[in-house]
Formats: sequence, structure tokens, C-alpha cells
Amino acid sequence: MNIDAKLDPQVIHQRLGVEAYSDHEVGVMVEVLQELYADRELEDLSEAEWLRAYGLMHQRKKTGWMTEGVVAPDAEV
Repeated sequence: MNIDAKLDPQVIHQRLGVEAYSDHEVGVMVEVLQELYADRELEDLSEAEWLRAYGLMHQRKKTGWMTEGVVAPDAEV
């Protein structure tokens, strides 16, 4: 599945865990994936790339304002 404006949130919900994550968290994860990995295939993301997006999703869901430019750009992933 291509990471673009048509990315199906249900696919992300399944990957994160339907019982464990809310629609809000899934929406934030979709936004993060679209920002970080636009036009890539979801299945082609490495575990490190997925975990980077996952960590950023958790930061944003709590604060609502952290973006890629705010997070330490030189941090190792």
C-alpha cells in the first residue's frame, strides 16, 4: 500500500493493533507516515523507519505540536 493521501487508516489500525490504539492515534500515525515516507510502499518500510514513525506518533498524540522540524534532526534512529 502506497503512503499517500489515500492511505487507508484501517490498514494502519490493523498494524498497530485494533484493540490497543484509538482512531486518534491511528490518524496521527497516518499523518506521520505521510510526512516522513510519502510515496513509499508501507510494506517496504524497515523496522527502524516504522519505529521512528511510531515514536513520533506517540510524541505528537501527547503534545499535538511536535513535527519533524522540532524533533532533534540529528538523533540516531
